[in-house]
Amino acid sequence: MNNPEKSADKNTDIARSIWLAGLGAYGRALDEAVNRYEQASSKVSKDTPKLFKELVKRGLELENSTLRKVNDSELVKTTASIEDRLKRMRSNLGFGLTSNAQDLERIEQKLDLLMEKIDRLLATQIAGGAAAGTRSVD
Repeated sequence: MNNPEKSADKNTDIARSIWLAGLGAYGRALDEAVNRYEQASSKVSKDTPKLFKELVKRGLELENSTLRKVNDSELVKTTASIEDRLKRMRSNLGFGLTSNAQDLERIEQKLDLLMEKIDRLLATQIAGGAAAGTRSVD
């Protein structure tokens, strides 16, 4: 059976990896920009530092605008809502109240009981169907 906490940990690890990849891309772009800036300033004109400063200023404006939109967006509210639902679901299922081994054992016992009941119901239906089939032939 899947362990919900392991799935949550795996999802957290994936989200962190995505975040780190984004930071890595940002760092790489920054390194390339600095290299180009240094090359251009040593080769060409006085306009290069001005252009770089304008780009940095524009990037800062875009970053601030994006952060405001993300903080105000429904995404933040939706994420919080989903996390609340998951907590309630775990609580309703009894997760977090005991150790994981006990949770799994309890759920497996319930599943075993359900399977036994289903098997008995199926056996009863099959026996009833077979008895009905033999009677109609007579």
